[in-house]
Amino acid sequence: MLLDCWAIPVCMFFQWIYQKPKYHWTQLLGIFIALGGMGIQVASDQLLDKDYPALDMVKGDVFMIIGATLYGFTNATEEKFVRNSPLYEVLGIFGLWGTLINGIQASALEWKNMRDANWNGPVIGLLFAFTAAMLILYTIAPILYRMASSTYYNLSLLSSDFYGLLFGLFLYHYKPYFLYFISFPVTLIGLIVYFWNLAPETQGKIDVRVPEYITARHEIGRVAGEV
Repeated sequence: MLLDCWAIPVCMFFQWIYQKPKYHWTQLLGIFIALGGMGIQVASDQLLDKDYPALDMVKGDVFMIIGATLYGFTNATEEKFVRNSPLYEVLGIFGLWGTLINGIQASALEWKNMRDANWNGPVIGLLFAFTAAMLILYTIAPILYRMASSTYYNLSLLSSDFYGLLFGLFLYHYKPYFLYFISFPVTLIGLIVYFWNLAPETQGKIDVRVPEYITARHEIGRVAGEV
């Protein structure tokens, strides 16, 4: 989980390159507080001896750092796009290429697992539920990028483990350590402190431009109407 937090400074770095935001010291304080909440969760796992042995810890850490770096980069880049282009265009292009790339990747790497899987009702239902959750997430995320920032989005994801714990309590009857219930409010306090002093608009300018193919279509329609 701590390695996954690497996405936050990476996102801040690329957001600074794209948008040139002026970070206030209270924002940095909010980030440290939110990361502290994540640290409490990690400490809870250590106290409960949940540090499971790894086959290759170094390789796993390297892949995690690469994945977190790419995740922070893509979030900051998507924020740049949604601040300068209509949402329907950004989501449409992302969905198009995401479908093609993930389809090729799944066909090349997961075809055996898909062939041998037990495609019963519960499995298909969970697959549809996961797809619906991802649809909602990646539809709302660009709106949050405009309202706040991609850095704030990544900070908000730190609280996701606590929501996963709530599902575990009811579905799998987990018995969590009390530190879990401390880490969640600490993370929320960090999010509040992050925007305590500055408005979201200071994170970057919104300059949405209508695509050229839309303006050209309207221009053709106007000329045709005049004729």
